[in-house]
Amino acid sequence: MGELISNNIYLILLLPLWIFLIIMLGRFVSVYVNKSVIWGLSLFSAMLGCIASLGLYKIFTPDMVFENTIPFIKINDFIINFGIHIDRLSLIFTSVLFIISFFVLLFSTTYMKNEKKQYRFYALINLFNFVTATFFFSPNLFQAYVCWELVGLVSYLLIGFEYSKSEKSLASKKVFIINRIGDTAFLAGIIMCSYLMYEYAPSKSLAGLELFDINTISTLVSVYSPHTLYLIICGLFIVAAMVKSAQFPFYSWLQDAMEAKLPVSALLHSSTLVALGVYLVIRIMPFLTLTPSILKFIAIIGVLTAFVCSLSASVQNHPKKALAYSTSAQFGLIFFALGILNIKVALILFVTHALIKSMLFLTLPDEKEKWNILKFILFAIGALSLAGLLFSGLCAKEILAFSLSLKGIFVLSALSFITSFYILRILIVIMKTNGIEKINSKKIETFSAFSLLFINILLYIYLRKTNSYHISIPYFSAILGMLFVLILNIRNWILKISCPLFYNGFYIDKFYMTIILWLYNKFAESLAKFDTKILGNYKPIIYVSKIGVNLIDFVETKIMNGVVSEITKSIKKLSEIDLKAQNGNIQRYNLYAFLIITIIITILSIAYLTIIINIKGVG
Repeated sequence: MGELISNNIYLILLLPLWIFLIIMLGRFVSVYVNKSVIWGLSLFSAMLGCIASLGLYKIFTPDMVFENTIPFIKINDFIINFGIHIDRLSLIFTSVLFIISFFVLLFSTTYMKNEKKQYRFYALINLFNFVTATFFFSPNLFQAYVCWELVGLVSYLLIGFEYSKSEKSLASKKVFIINRIGDTAFLAGIIMCSYLMYEYAPSKSLAGLELFDINTISTLVSVYSPHTLYLIICGLFIVAAMVKSAQFPFYSWLQDAMEAKLPVSALLHSSTLVALGVYLVIRIMPFLTLTPSILKFIAIIGVLTAFVCSLSASVQNHPKKALAYSTSAQFGLIFFALGILNIKVALILFVTHALIKSMLFLTLPDEKEKWNILKFILFAIGALSLAGLLFSGLCAKEILAFSLSLKGIFVLSALSFITSFYILRILIVIMKTNGIEKINSKKIETFSAFSLLFINILLYIYLRKTNSYHISIPYFSAILGMLFVLILNIRNWILKISCPLFYNGFYIDKFYMTIILWLYNKFAESLAKFDTKILGNYKPIIYVSKIGVNLIDFVETKIMNGVVSEITKSIKKLSEIDLKAQNGNIQRYNLYAFLIITIIITILSIAYLTIIINIKGVG
């Protein structure tokens, strides 16, 4: 079984891509694809990813690495490879990705049942799985950056799925733009490292920034660059991770991402989009261990984010906003664990948060609907787990506390109190606002959330058997936070809690939308004045610009318009052929669909076999 999985590991990546292409190409050529077929293919892809990732994790030892690459870009002696790099770390992240994705897709089969253009939703989810898994399996930082950008692009499309609604379209654009800060920082760090390796390293192959050589690369970069430059390089990577994982002061974009559909929020906030920053920090850890000040900075940022976002969540009355702040806060704890070099605890916190948070999102009621009693119970269990009072959430917090000093335990206890307060408060707020009904909910939706709870319990059993910890002060702090919420509820003060500073997320978003926007406008006005007052009155520039305008006009009118005209004629002829083919015969339509899908799968299968043969030949 293990050999079968390892020999077909590329299916983890290629199957979601194939399904995306089948769905989109089928719609592009106006071929009807049955919804059940789309659901089945998507679920099968995610399930196969779960089985393969978990199976490989069981096979792999802690030091085992599987890598296959082929040259993708070659410029003289500078080579960038493309392929896969698999170890236990990448398998943990990929397993969580496909587990959450499977249950989100299962949940969506009923939640999105009456949604228009379902095919686009499922196609984007499959594309998202492909680019995210490819990121986790990237053998070098160059491929990781390309996938990093693609994940941001697909996330933008998923958040703006209902692009006809202005608020959702604006939110997706805002998320996309803010994430460009981290993308630019990531690219700048890669370019600096690659340049230093190409110019000074004994082997030019190190310029490809392969993960196999990351220890050597980090050491050589620190040797060949001044300390200040080395700090800048590390800082660029950290900024990229902070933006992607919604850490202070870049957490505001995660609130805008809440405009997405509920299944999208469950997917992006639990284990996928925000997880990329954590994965990047772990991969570049050899860089960070050479500079203790950087590690201290990561720990401080994590604690600061945890406190700021937890306090902001404490006064929110909108459940999705409270959960969004909670995501940043919980990832702040993960960054804190990374800052103190406790990677094992960081991974435990990541996995437990993914399972808990996805279950919380899938059990949320719609704004104007009553809360089903079963979903209410599941949400309550998830809330207690997130607070560190039940199951894997309890284990994760206590394992972290077991490795901390007295000062660290005090910080964690304060965070546990606030976490327990805001998550149980939002439970009561939803209960009061929406009400609870006892009728049976949609079985598939309830089953999806219950399955995540079951996995949460299994993880709790596994953590108890494999880790040493004991109940400590953070647990009792969480109980105290729960009691505080109950007292406020008895006195009917639960909805009266308000603090403008906390409610507005410490005004970070308003800072971006006022100060930063004002500075940008002033900069644009300065460039406009320079363009019109100085360059616009300089005759040589005017003469050269006229030549350029005339040349562009010629290209546009004589060449481009001619090409467009020919394309139009070709499309008209194809339309005439297509019109003749559409004779109302359903059997013929099914034949067309069968032929097109068969051709696509055949071409992709040939491509897959060709890649495998080439890779084995290179190996």
